[in-house]
Amino acid sequence: MTRSNSNGDSRGSISNQLYAQFEYEVESGLSPGVQAPWAIIGAMRWLLGLMAMAVVSGCSDREAASPENDGADVPSHAPLIVSETSSDVFEVPAGPCFSRGPGDYVDSIERPEGPRSFLVHVPPSYDGRYLVPVLFNFHGQARMAQEQEDYSGLVPLSDARGFILVAPEGGSYPQQWDIVGVYAEDGVDDVGTVAQILEHVQAEFCTDPGRVFATGISNGGQMAAQVGCFLPDKFAGIAPVAGIVYQGCEGPPVAVITFHGTADYNVPYESAPEAVIEWARYNGCPEEPETERVGEKVVRISYFGCEGAPVVFYTLEDGGHTWPGAVDESGGIGPTNHEIDASALIWDLFGRIRRSP
Repeated sequence: MTRSNSNGDSRGSISNQLYAQFEYEVESGLSPGVQAPWAIIGAMRWLLGLMAMAVVSGCSDREAASPENDGADVPSHAPLIVSETSSDVFEVPAGPCFSRGPGDYVDSIERPEGPRSFLVHVPPSYDGRYLVPVLFNFHGQARMAQEQEDYSGLVPLSDARGFILVAPEGGSYPQQWDIVGVYAEDGVDDVGTVAQILEHVQAEFCTDPGRVFATGISNGGQMAAQVGCFLPDKFAGIAPVAGIVYQGCEGPPVAVITFHGTADYNVPYESAPEAVIEWARYNGCPEEPETERVGEKVVRISYFGCEGAPVVFYTLEDGGHTWPGAVDESGGIGPTNHEIDASALIWDLFGRIRRSP
């Protein structure tokens, strides 16, 4: 069923400030102790503009915690590649998968709790010639998918950057996400729902199984973190906004970029730093991150030199329960920081990531 059709800038761009001229690949089965000279890169990148590459040992042979994560799409030890250039370096020719063209769709799947619907936005550039990335966008508690699409500003970014945007509706009432061991545990298997939605999208569109990502705000940010934790074979990166959690994950590395305001009284800021540290440990990152003030009220903490994948944490001083860069009072609660654009920064990272088979 088709619904009515309804460029973020690079303020604080990771490509300019963090990912300039380097590429790395994480792969299992390599000699122990092979580490990237990241400290050297940090000292030399602004002097020489050289490119560095590191190959390090991948994660141990572990399975994801979700019972529905069979790892069929991407092996658990698939390399995670971060490129210095834009997403077109990952263009993979598509096979006979083109059946639905660009546009806006409302699809649904059947689950034990009943039908679960979701919005699918397919950018105008989609023509079925290449496999394209997919970004899941989870709304907050008591919100709806369309509200999250509008608030995050990810639809125009999808059109500009060529990824398919999927915005599911939460289960239960009010609409929310069941975060195992953390929040709203009402017995709804939302992780299984997302896995099934992803299978549906992959069957309907020409998508790259190595370039599936998740973002969301508040309870939806927690959901983005949860699918990264329980479905790491399927999700190569997560971007929780005002809602990062860590749930004792097991599996391959997952890239992380997250944002949280210090004046967030819905999901207190104090919950974020420890979760970020745990994700950094999970990805095999050094204990000491790089800390840099990138705006009057923006501090970025970056973990590189990881055995797995990078972790980047933006602290918004005096920021509320809001999406950085969004229109004021259009969906969040409290002050919105406009020094950075969360949506642009999220795709600035995700546009450079692919988990290879």
